[in-house]
Amino acid sequence: MPERATFAEGWAMRSDLRRLTWACVLLTCGLSLAEPLVGPSVGRGDALLAEGTRLYNKRKHKDAAEVLLQATRANPSLLPAYLGLARARMGAKDVPGACAAYRAYVRSAPDIQDRTKAQRELALCERKLKAARRKKRNKVPPDMTARHVELKAGFFAALEEGRLVGPGAAGETLRTLVSEGYLGTDLGDMAARLSAASQATTNELHQRALAGEALPTARLRESGALFDLARDTGEPSAKAAAQAPFLEGLAALQSGDSTGAQRLFAKAASAAPERTEYRVWRAAALQRAGDLDGALTVLETDLPQDARTDVLRAASAQRKSPEAGARELERILFQRYAPATR
Repeated sequence: MPERATFAEGWAMRSDLRRLTWACVLLTCGLSLAEPLVGPSVGRGDALLAEGTRLYNKRKHKDAAEVLLQATRANPSLLPAYLGLARARMGAKDVPGACAAYRAYVRSAPDIQDRTKAQRELALCERKLKAARRKKRNKVPPDMTARHVELKAGFFAALEEGRLVGPGAAGETLRTLVSEGYLGTDLGDMAARLSAASQATTNELHQRALAGEALPTARLRESGALFDLARDTGEPSAKAAAQAPFLEGLAALQSGDSTGAQRLFAKAASAAPERTEYRVWRAAALQRAGDLDGALTVLETDLPQDARTDVLRAASAQRKSPEAGARELERILFQRYAPATR
């Protein structure tokens, strides 16, 4: 007969099962493995709320609290998620976390019956928290209210200055608030403003690059973080699939990686077939790598009627022989004067 599992083995098996179940919940509700911060990229708030409530009703308080926390991130204005989170945390004996969730709910909820009841529950939670602090002292997490006020002030200052990514920037500050467990409906407005600012910045970079403006390589590489930030704090940009590889391709080209640039420009062209500039940049990357014939093939395939294709064809012919180059230049010069065929 097989030996009975030890308590530790049984606990580990149950823990693995819980982790698997939680992963399935996240995938079902649309949560990304990239750990988005706030908004639709986290998941569907109503679906997460329903799942968290189901777990709470089954007295799986810890699991319910994890799901309900994600519901507040997915839709920070979803007030029932805060109240459900507070009660689930109380059930899981996470008194400091429960008090934080109760405060977030009471601060924003309208004056209805649920709010009155929640105020009584908050008062009880605060008494338990004070008692725990007296008994356990340093073992109870400190009150983060003052720190979060300071972080929010820093967020808005950075946003106003246009510092969106990097140390101390708005994106990093918002990530810190989320990781430290800040709860509040204002998180939705902060995320929406950050997402909009990130999209506006990438759109501006894209327009300047297409206009031929020389942009610092570091600034071009920063665009990748901006696209990620826009997605992780709101709706992803509809143009990101083309703009992101194009800007990354420019950075690669300026860094001497012509092969990588050609691949990225091809990806951009595939995502936005109507953008002829991406195809020309792909040809430029091939030319930069010394493959003039490859560049000509790209333009002849993708832009056969484009004047730039004619010019490159003449340059390619000139490299092969002066006579061939001269003939091609003559053709370009006089092709518009060819007699009409009947």
